[in-house]
Amino acid sequence: MSAPLVSVVVAIDAPDVDPQPLIQPLGQALANAGYPCEFVFVLDGPYGRVEQSLRRLEARWPVHIVQLQGGGLGESIALSAGVARAEGAYILNSPPYLQVEPEEMVKVVAALEAGADCVATWRHSRIDPWLNQLQSRLFNWLLRLVMNMPFHDLNSGTRGFRRHVLEEVAVYGELYRFLPVMARRQGFKVVEVQVQHREERGRAGFYGLGVYLRRLLDILAIAFLTRFTQRPLRFFGYLGFAAIALGAPIAASYLWLRLTEPNYSLADKPAFVIGAILAAFGVQLIGFGLVGEIIIFTQAPNLRDYKIEELLVGGTAAHPEATPLPAAASPAAVAPLPEPPRLPAPGTGAPHAPAVDAPPAVVPAVPREPDLEAPLRVRELLPGEDSRWDAFVSRHSLGTFYHLTGWSRVVREVFHHQPHHLVVEQGRRWLGVLPLFLTKSPFLGRNLVSVPYGVYGGVLADSDAAQAALLDHAAALGRKLGVGYVELRHLEPRPGERPSSPLYVTFRCDLPEDPALVMERIPKKARAEVRCARLPKAPAVVGGKNPRREAFGLAVTPDGSVEELFALFAENKRRLGSPALPLRWFQGLQDEFGKAAVIHRAIDPAGHTLAAVMSFCFKDTVYAYYSGSVTGVEHTGVNNFIYCAIMEWAVEQGYARFDFGRSRADSGPAKFKVNMGFNPEPLHYEYLLLGPGAKLPEFHPSNPRLALPRRIWSKLPMFLTNSLGARLSRFLP
Repeated sequence: MSAPLVSVVVAIDAPDVDPQPLIQPLGQALANAGYPCEFVFVLDGPYGRVEQSLRRLEARWPVHIVQLQGGGLGESIALSAGVARAEGAYILNSPPYLQVEPEEMVKVVAALEAGADCVATWRHSRIDPWLNQLQSRLFNWLLRLVMNMPFHDLNSGTRGFRRHVLEEVAVYGELYRFLPVMARRQGFKVVEVQVQHREERGRAGFYGLGVYLRRLLDILAIAFLTRFTQRPLRFFGYLGFAAIALGAPIAASYLWLRLTEPNYSLADKPAFVIGAILAAFGVQLIGFGLVGEIIIFTQAPNLRDYKIEELLVGGTAAHPEATPLPAAASPAAVAPLPEPPRLPAPGTGAPHAPAVDAPPAVVPAVPREPDLEAPLRVRELLPGEDSRWDAFVSRHSLGTFYHLTGWSRVVREVFHHQPHHLVVEQGRRWLGVLPLFLTKSPFLGRNLVSVPYGVYGGVLADSDAAQAALLDHAAALGRKLGVGYVELRHLEPRPGERPSSPLYVTFRCDLPEDPALVMERIPKKARAEVRCARLPKAPAVVGGKNPRREAFGLAVTPDGSVEELFALFAENKRRLGSPALPLRWFQGLQDEFGKAAVIHRAIDPAGHTLAAVMSFCFKDTVYAYYSGSVTGVEHTGVNNFIYCAIMEWAVEQGYARFDFGRSRADSGPAKFKVNMGFNPEPLHYEYLLLGPGAKLPEFHPSNPRLALPRRIWSKLPMFLTNSLGARLSRFLP
């Protein structure tokens, strides 16, 4: 039998525990996900009946029993004893009953596999009595207030750890419940995963007064341990100076009276005594802090409350503290993770050498037999899996820039839409992904969109079965969330019949090998405008056999600013009668993607910016996405020129494709792109209609009912449209 990857450690502190309802569903869920596991039960007392039940389960599951001598030693000691016996690289700590659905435990292991050292669970949609929920929320709120920690449910007894975390973090007494806090303090990567709560046994109502006092003391202890163990003088110094500041003035005032008035007596002045005691106590507290600092100073060489994530030696990255997994733990689907996209300096790229670093070629490993036999399972993306998601998108032939988690992060940070990104896996092999966001709009209703503010999105799957599993789960999720429809912004057609919208088309082309050939592919009329925009400025020659159009001497450079782009973009959107996206959206994209978000600007001979375009670079494609130009400069040919220049720049940087983005069919922008030599391709925007009376969205600029609001919007002043547009754009994803 291969070594287990996961060890489930359970502390038993009561004689009436039945382990079968825990072992059977949890073991099956881990086995279906491709995680070989074992169970380690620590008996904190002479529980013979529990031991007999465990012996009967040994035939089916690997069960180990650790009997502690005596009893009542506490969960901290039981956990330490269980970890010492466990063989897995990942440790799951569970109460002797299931707090969460068994399938949700797989999320915890997947988060560990994605790179987390410790996983705290957040029982979401609590189903226990309201009084228990209230007490738990107050407890966790107080913890967040005192310790400034992001955890929502430290009362949850279901957690995951890498083995070395429990070997390095010392816990005692009842501090086991604060393990995620202490692990984070010592430099480990700690994440919190939402899990589906299930009805659990346990007492409901108020606990004894002693329990609440112990919890308050625990909070005080953990606050001191996490904030002041290396700075004791600050803790005792704050208290000491506060006592001195309060007591010294009181005592000094009475002393002054005693010195200045010969008949004044201190014998009947209790305030003087209190002040003197406070001042003396303050001095003692500062002394305690100084003693603590001396101890810390002498022991400093032995202290190391940090972890090295990466060590670069001779250009090779090494992870000195990474715990190697056993052979059975090497997942076939875990691919090398790519670095974030980056571009070389302009002019340094070579044809056919993409400027964005592509992820290393992945040779799929032959999946293990358990993965081939495991059922398909759909779950939401876990914290720490962003790199694995982006690697899957980069490898998939239909993956686009808008599928990347960076796009999702900016959407979440700027517009606060809730992500529900889905992953379908077989065992531990990923077979598909589907990015989804829950959007709420007074114009469009409550819907799931893949993806907001992007022209492409939808399902990326390796098989029809994986796609069907993702869509079925998306439909079930949509019904659970009460949405009207799920919108899938597919660039390419997908198998199956679903309602679709023919409203939008997109424009793409392959780029030539030589930048000089870009002009030749542009139709004659547009090519003439590009030439006039580019030629050195000279007066027009009128009449004669060969009249020459005016030349404007424009230039295009890839050094535009977000502020310039936004000003031009917002002005164009107002002119068209549509709200503009906020400035912080463009700033967020540039901050997230760095050099993979390039802003080109067209400038006149005086250096004034006439037009700007923000493009995104991903794999072998440049996506020209957001644009704007000064009103009244169309005669210069600047719009044709800037896109021609971007394509030439893309060829110089080694890109092979140019994506001109979507437009509404037969609209002005669509005709402009056709005049530039692009052929329209239908976009396959598909919908899962879920809600009662759900239908395809009708709130778009082509709707005649929006003609009047658009005309009114185009007449409003810029400061007003920018302010309102920043708010309205959240509801127009």
